[in-house]
Amino acid sequence: MAGMNELKTKLGLPPISQIGVVVRDVQRAADHYSSLFGIGPFTIYEFVPEDHLFMGEQTHSKVMMGKAMWGNIELELIQPMEGKSPHMDFLEQRGEGVQHFGFNVPNFDELYEKFIQEGFKPLLKSSGYVETYKGNLKVCYFDTDKAVGILFEIIWKSWLPECQAK
Repeated sequence: MAGMNELKTKLGLPPISQIGVVVRDVQRAADHYSSLFGIGPFTIYEFVPEDHLFMGEQTHSKVMMGKAMWGNIELELIQPMEGKSPHMDFLEQRGEGVQHFGFNVPNFDELYEKFIQEGFKPLLKSSGYVETYKGNLKVCYFDTDKAVGILFEIIWKSWLPECQAK
């Protein structure tokens, strides 16, 4: 999609590092993708962010995550379990499917401001410690669906070398 590449360039985003798929059952979806595409093994864990802003409101959220590398791309399976989130909204409105493209970034705060300056609203801004990876995580989903046909997520993971560059 031309608009997507133009927006990525305008914002200075790196290549897509993640495809986010919302599912009803992480384990079932992981088994399905493993058998269908040979992806895996999946790391499956529960995540409850310490700080979770949905549509500007501090809320609670709990998700089951399933992650596996598919070449250079992380396939992220997200099963919303509790609280308000774009994942829960997606599942209720569209059912299971690809919800977002994620970008691992070293300059989270700078890119957050760029998205805001370009007129994109943050749908979800969340952070917390991820015990599975022994590190901190910051994410923000932006309302880019109407502009490019899918949500964009910027991701900072303390355990990734590319996120430690700045």
